[in-house]
Amino acid sequence: MRVGCCVTMAMATMMSPLHKLSAQDSLPPRAVSVSSRGRLPRAGCAGQKISDIVIVTQPPYTDKLPRQVEFLRRAARSLHVTTRVEVIRRFLLLDVGEACNQIRRAESERILRAQPYLVDARIDVYDDEHGGVRLEVQTRDEFSLIVEPNAQFTSPVLKGLRVGESNFGGTAVMAAVNWRDGGPYNDVIGAQLTDYQFGGARNELRLLGQRYEHGQELRAEVIRPYYTDLQRFAWVGSIGGTRDYVGFLRPGRDANAVNVVRQFADLGALTRLGPVGRLKLLGLSLTREYVRADSIPVLLTDMGIRSDSAGVLPVRFRQQRVVRLNALLGLRRLRFERVQGFDALNGAQDIRVGMQMNAVYGQSLGAGNAIDRDRFVAANLYGGFGGERWFSGIQAIGEARYNRTLRAWENLISSGRAAWYFKPAVKQLTLVQAEWGAARNMQVPFQLSLADYDGGILGHGYSDEPGAKRLVFRAEQRLIVPTRYNIADVGFAGFAEMGKLWAERSVPYSVTTPWRGAVGLSILAAIPPHSRRLWRVDFALPISSDPQRRFEIRFSNDDRTRVFWREPDDVSSFRERTVPTSLFSWP
Repeated sequence: MRVGCCVTMAMATMMSPLHKLSAQDSLPPRAVSVSSRGRLPRAGCAGQKISDIVIVTQPPYTDKLPRQVEFLRRAARSLHVTTRVEVIRRFLLLDVGEACNQIRRAESERILRAQPYLVDARIDVYDDEHGGVRLEVQTRDEFSLIVEPNAQFTSPVLKGLRVGESNFGGTAVMAAVNWRDGGPYNDVIGAQLTDYQFGGARNELRLLGQRYEHGQELRAEVIRPYYTDLQRFAWVGSIGGTRDYVGFLRPGRDANAVNVVRQFADLGALTRLGPVGRLKLLGLSLTREYVRADSIPVLLTDMGIRSDSAGVLPVRFRQQRVVRLNALLGLRRLRFERVQGFDALNGAQDIRVGMQMNAVYGQSLGAGNAIDRDRFVAANLYGGFGGERWFSGIQAIGEARYNRTLRAWENLISSGRAAWYFKPAVKQLTLVQAEWGAARNMQVPFQLSLADYDGGILGHGYSDEPGAKRLVFRAEQRLIVPTRYNIADVGFAGFAEMGKLWAERSVPYSVTTPWRGAVGLSILAAIPPHSRRLWRVDFALPISSDPQRRFEIRFSNDDRTRVFWREPDDVSSFRERTVPTSLFSWP
């Protein structure tokens, strides 16, 4: 049995062409459609002057719980600091004295809902009885305390721990530190900080420092994400580097590894052309990339680093040192649909309906110590169709590098996800999806496996079969069940998964496998009710001939409502680090 535990605990506290609201509302409904003062009638947002904006921020639990469990609400609220009013105000696209615009109201609401420290948000409009309107903004917080233990049944029980705050002091700052036992090597120690309103504006600052068992990673990024089609400019600047051993699975043998050093930096910006909902994004970026991988593998054993008797890898990696000037292009024809209970158990999210494409074309420059002459291309395609009852989406990402010296395409990496959501009833969800990843002519270390935490399948976490291409199908049927106490949303799910790997000569030790599978049951929860963070306990029975298959119990939690798809680490970590995906990935 394999048991992993990674639990983030929370304790403490359009109608427009661009956006449509669902009939369901995850904030507690009010008996009468009036403002908190109880005297103003509702109004539409149709050009009236805004006389006042009232912001009401709420902790995770807004109402008293039954007497038997009321102590939980009090304990949570005593440890939680509610998001500050000025934080919410900075995300609003409307201000006092301006004309009330429905698109700006709906977009402000959506931007607030997309913040990871908020459960939900809504903006109501009231007639102020003097020819203008009064806006009332209501938000409710997620739990902010982060406690992620990494535990196992065998001794030592505690293998690691991550603690922090996802909304430190209610200031939209995430700060966390982590530790993990490194066995015979260095313990993993790191710190992470994200400021979602860096400089008092809608900018993000992301800092990461990590010491691994054999290396380290440092990264800093300042970005103004492309939040909304009403925004004119977006920009990004980042710098970082890693040094660590990359392991290679070998069927029937112990894994070996090579030391890999990466350094990267980029500076870019883009601007909007065209009308809201149907626009183009054009920009430029300057990037630097350095990658070097050792050719002699080693064994990382419990007794330390040992030489590998095999001597050399079956493939050789090429050093890369390049500076590029990149042209950025984005095309969007989107609107947003508010739905409930798709990627979250019962929480609200905004799905993209329509088409989006972004592309990067880079040309190498003879600047500094750059030695490579190449061209680089990357593309990200998305399409989504449907609404509250059903939704189908597909996203594909690809990149490649043309070596002008060798006149050959290298490092071709592609991946994607296709999914179908169907809600036959409010408390039910059917989810069917396929995920794939593939690589060809790799000149940097790369492997895929069915053991990957996100991209693989349950019950195969100890599989030692690597591949160059991976295809995984997943199906899940969820059911939300009523609970006696209003502490959390609770549900159950049945699931089935199947996956297959294919070999490619440039990926070390890769093999083609039969189809592997797993079936199981899951216990689901969202705390507090309508939270977008989904907690899971999965019980998986593997169905395959893999000798490393094992019954698995997996504890996990995640918020997957902000983007349609997040690439597995074993794909994203081998992509070019300077592709400015963060400029295009919002929402």
